[in-house]
Amino acid sequence: MTAVDGNPHSNHPTPASPPVQTHPTGDARPMRPLLAQPEPGLTAEDFLRRARDLRDHLRSEQEATEQRTCYSQETHEIFLRDGFYRLLQPQAFGGYELRVSEFYRVIVEIARGCPSTGWCLALGAGHALAFASQFGPDVQADAMGKDGHFIAPHRIVPSVRAVPHRDGWELTGTWGYNSGAPYSTHALGSVALPPGEDGTPRFGIAVVPRSCYTVLDDWGDGIGLRGSGSPSIRMENAVVPRGNVREAEGQDHLWAEPVGMALHGNPMYAGRLTGFFFGESLAVATGIGRAMLDEYRSALLEKKPMWNPHGLRADDAHYQQWYGEACSLLDAAAAVLQQVGELYHDLCEREVRGEGEFGLADDLRLTNLCAQGGRFATEAMDLLVRTGGSSALRQGSRTERYWRDFSAYRAHSGAMTRELMALRFTVADLGAAGPARTVSDVESTTVNGETTKAGS
Repeated sequence: MTAVDGNPHSNHPTPASPPVQTHPTGDARPMRPLLAQPEPGLTAEDFLRRARDLRDHLRSEQEATEQRTCYSQETHEIFLRDGFYRLLQPQAFGGYELRVSEFYRVIVEIARGCPSTGWCLALGAGHALAFASQFGPDVQADAMGKDGHFIAPHRIVPSVRAVPHRDGWELTGTWGYNSGAPYSTHALGSVALPPGEDGTPRFGIAVVPRSCYTVLDDWGDGIGLRGSGSPSIRMENAVVPRGNVREAEGQDHLWAEPVGMALHGNPMYAGRLTGFFFGESLAVATGIGRAMLDEYRSALLEKKPMWNPHGLRADDAHYQQWYGEACSLLDAAAAVLQQVGELYHDLCEREVRGEGEFGLADDLRLTNLCAQGGRFATEAMDLLVRTGGSSALRQGSRTERYWRDFSAYRAHSGAMTRELMALRFTVADLGAAGPARTVSDVESTTVNGETTKAGS
């Protein structure tokens, strides 16, 4: 027998490449409800209240969460009981379909209690949006099972290879940085498909059940977010059905034509996802800033300044100014975050109404907004650390942990690629706005009525 893709462990013939699932036909109808909500009618305000009520519990668990490298089984069961994994899940599967802006607000509150927990929850529960947007009804129904419980990290680097198999696709490789993996039911990620007939690289998006991958013990030694539950997952010749892999369009490892609007009747399942992903990290960063401000405020009410008069810091004009400025910067970050969420919905709804495509430039516009929100949060954090005093940064203090956690955010692609995303947005926006510039257009430019070479 011929091994699949030369794999010596396979003992069946190499089949033809299975068809990659495409969007439903034009007569598709929204799915009927298959599962009931555990608590019918919960609103965003209900989840915000529950998140705030968890703050003391999450703060008491911070150190143990770092040591464990993920939040506790107790916290997981609270999230499960209180519906936090269902925030963006379709109502057809017992979810609550909150708006993206509402989801972000809840994550800010969870991260304010524990940044690592906020990150793990956001990137485990939030990807129900991506899954419901891009996979077909049978795949969704199978993944949601009988109880609607779904948690999935999402890795965008196509470091897993997918080859044809008689039963679908065979996956081999390792995805790193899978935030949400410890309690995951599935994993989402980009895969490398067999190249096209002309040798062009092809990529896909796969959903993999927990039984098909191993969660590795390789997380927890970074500078911050040590408890974010972001280990690698490994697949060895894991076979998934044909519908569990969809081909991505072009070189964009994240983008396959959404099918979720036709299935669920909600425009939010019709959008691109890069900007949404960047918003998840900004929500955690904003929550870290809020937590740092909480510590700073407590110090104002308890400590004295180094200079006369030695009253409380709260009565000193310098500290009053610093606190007020940091508060406004974090309010600005939160406002940007809300704008990202609402703009995401506006773009989805515009496309569904046929008024314009939710295109690459739109998605990059959202990523750039997230980057600017991150700048506000970064400036606030810098101010709070600079003026908070060295004693606040003693090892094991909350302030020290928040500073380390925020440093991890600053090194994350959601923050470090700010300039690259701005450049990509400009290229996409100008390309969409008019015809491509010719070589002669680039080589010569009119300045003050005179023709000069570009760059002169």
